[in-house]
Amino acid sequence: MSRELLIELGCEELPARALRGQAEGLLDGVLSGLRDAGLAADDGKARWFATPRRLSVSVADVATRQPDRVLERKGPAEQAAFDDSGQPTRAALGFARSVGLDVEQLDRIENEQGRWLYAEVKQEGQTLAAVLQDVLEKAVRGLASARSMRWSDRSERFLRPVRWLVVLHGDDVLPIELFGLHAGRETRGHRVHAPEPSSIASASEYESVLEKARVIADFEARKARIAEQVASEAGRAGLKADDDDALLDEVTGLVEWPVACTGSFDPAFLEVPPEALVSAMRIHQKCFPLYDAAGDLAPHFITVANLDSLDRAAMVHGYERVIRPRLADARFFFDQDRATPLEQRVEGLEAMQFQDRLGSIADKTRRLERLAVELAPAFEAAPETAFRAARLSKCDLLTEMVGEFPELQGTMGRHYALADGEAEAVAVAIEEHYQPRQAGGRLPQGEAGRALAVADRLDTLVGVFAAGKKPKGSKDPFALRRAALGVVRILDDAQVDRPLSDLVERAAEVLRDRIEVAADVVAEVVEFIEERLRAWMVDQGLDVNTLKAAAAGNARSVPASARRARSLQRFADDPEMESLIAANKRAANLLRQSEMHDFGEVRENSLILDAERMLFDEVCRAEAEVSRALSDGDDDRALAQLASLKPAVDAFFENVMVMDEDEALRANRLALVHRLRSTFLAVADVALLGRA
Repeated sequence: MSRELLIELGCEELPARALRGQAEGLLDGVLSGLRDAGLAADDGKARWFATPRRLSVSVADVATRQPDRVLERKGPAEQAAFDDSGQPTRAALGFARSVGLDVEQLDRIENEQGRWLYAEVKQEGQTLAAVLQDVLEKAVRGLASARSMRWSDRSERFLRPVRWLVVLHGDDVLPIELFGLHAGRETRGHRVHAPEPSSIASASEYESVLEKARVIADFEARKARIAEQVASEAGRAGLKADDDDALLDEVTGLVEWPVACTGSFDPAFLEVPPEALVSAMRIHQKCFPLYDAAGDLAPHFITVANLDSLDRAAMVHGYERVIRPRLADARFFFDQDRATPLEQRVEGLEAMQFQDRLGSIADKTRRLERLAVELAPAFEAAPETAFRAARLSKCDLLTEMVGEFPELQGTMGRHYALADGEAEAVAVAIEEHYQPRQAGGRLPQGEAGRALAVADRLDTLVGVFAAGKKPKGSKDPFALRRAALGVVRILDDAQVDRPLSDLVERAAEVLRDRIEVAADVVAEVVEFIEERLRAWMVDQGLDVNTLKAAAAGNARSVPASARRARSLQRFADDPEMESLIAANKRAANLLRQSEMHDFGEVRENSLILDAERMLFDEVCRAEAEVSRALSDGDDDRALAQLASLKPAVDAFFENVMVMDEDEALRANRLALVHRLRSTFLAVADVALLGRA
C-alpha cells in the first residue's frame, strides 16, 4: 500500500535566511533515502514546507514496506577459496557465513578475470518505519553546520532546538524517535492566534490544519501573499514598492501569518541620501521602502506583521516608533561624516590592512592611482579623472555611515565627493568602481568608473595570486572568482580590445614595487580570468565545444573572444554547415594519420582533378578575404568566407582520394588539406564544433 508521508520538525525560531536551504536539504535527504530503499518512485511528487517554527516534507505514494529483493554477492576468487587439498580457506568460510550458506551451497561465477564464489541472497523487505528511522537520522545529520546547536543533554545537533515531531503515513503515526521525541500527530499553530496543539488526522490535511491555526506552511504561497499585500498597500497610498526578492524571501522566513501595513516617518529625514534611509529600513527593520511616481523615496514604508492585530493603528504606531531611531542614526552619521572631507581621510587608510604581503588600503590606493591612469586610455577616460577617483575611492571606508552600512561603500563615497565639490565624473567613478557588486549586477557606465573598476580587480587578482592565496576548492576569501567575472563583463561591455595578458601585466608591473610577481603568476591570472570568461559564455547559452573551437583562433582580448564565440555559435547552429564541420573533422584526422609535420607548399601543376583545382582556387581567395575580415574585427564576415568554401570542400572530399597510392599525389593533396585547415584555424577550429 502506498500513501502520503508527512514529516514535520517543530523548532524554536529558525534563522529566516536559512529556511529555504534547510527545508530543501531535508527533502533531498529524505527523498533520496526513500528512493534508494525502493519505497518512493523516482517520479513521485514531493514538497517541502518551511516557517519560522517548522521544517516539513511531504512525499506522495510512499510504500508501507520494501519489496523483497535478491542480492547478488560475489565472494573470493576460487583459487583463494580452497587450499591445495581442496579444503575451504578462511576466506571461503567467511563469505559463506556472511550469506547464510554452507560452502557446498555456493555457486560460481566466471568472467575474464577468472572464477569466483557467488551467491544469491533473498532479502526480505523492511517496513517503512524501520527504514525511515535511519533515513531521517541521516538526513538530519546532513543538515548540520557550524551554526548547529546542542540542547538539554542531547548529543544531536540541529540549527535550533526541536520541540515536537510529526511523522504520518497516511493517517497512521509511525514509531519514529528523534532528538528524544516520539513522533505524533500534533503540530503547533500560530503562537498568538492558535497556541494550543492542533491534531492532524491525515498527512493530506497538513496544510489545511495549519491554515486553520493561522499558519501558511507553504513558503512560496506565503511569499506570494506578502508580495500581493505589499503591492496592495503601496497602491492604496498612491506609491510603489521595489521588486526586492531578497527582502521578500527574508520577510517570508520571519512570519507565519503575514499582515502588511503602511507606516510613515518625518519627511525631514529625506535630506539624508535615500540609499542610507533604504538600508536602514531594509537591513535593520525588514521594511519595504516606498517611492512616488517620479521614483523618489517617499516618507512611508510597508512592514509585515506576524499577526492580525485588533488595534491596527497602535501596531503601525509601534513600527513607526521603532524605525525613527534608525533613521535618526543615519542622519547623524551623514552630518558627522560631511564634517571631514574625503581628501582628509586618505592618510587614515594607512591603518587599514588589505593583506599582509600587499600592505594597507593606502598602499592599494597608491597602486590604483598608477594603474587607473595607465588603463584610462583603453576606456577613453580622462587620466586626471581616473587618478582623482582612485585617490578618493576607498576613503568612505572610514566614514561612520559605511561602518554602519557596509553595503553603501562607494555609494556614500559619491555623495560625500559631491558634497566636497569634486567633479561629478570623479564622484560617479568612486561609486561605479564597486560595480558589478554581484554576478549579473549593474555594470559601470562612466569611462573613469570602468577603468578604476578593472584596475581595482586586477590589483586584487594579481596581488593575491602573487601572495600565494589563490582560491582552493570552494574557498575564495578574497572573492577572486567574482572579481574575475567582473573584469570579463566590464571589458566586454566597454569593448576594450587590448589583450588580456597586457592588462594583467600592467597590474603586475605596479605591484612589483611591493611584492615579487613572476611571469607564471601573470599567466596563471590570465588563465583564471579566461576560465571565468568561458563559464560566463556557457551561462549565456554557448556550447562548450564552441568555446574550444573559438579558442583555437587566438583572439586574445575579452571582447574579441566573446565576439568570435558568438559568431561561431551562429555558424555551428546553421544546419547547412554540418557537412563543412564534418569535412574539417575529416581533414584533421587525415593530417593526424599522415604523421607528417611539414606539409610544404601546394604544387599547383600537380593538381590533376577539377575538384582539387577548384578547392585550391577557393582557398586562395578565402585566405585573403578572411585575413581582411579579421583585420577589421568582423568575425561574421570571416566565417561567411569559410562558409563559402562549402561547395568546393564537399566536391573535394567526394571526388578526390587524398591518401592516393602515388606518394607525390598524396603529399600534394595533404598539403592542400593542410592549407584548408590553416585557413579555418585562423578563425576557429571548426572540427571541434558540435555538442559534447
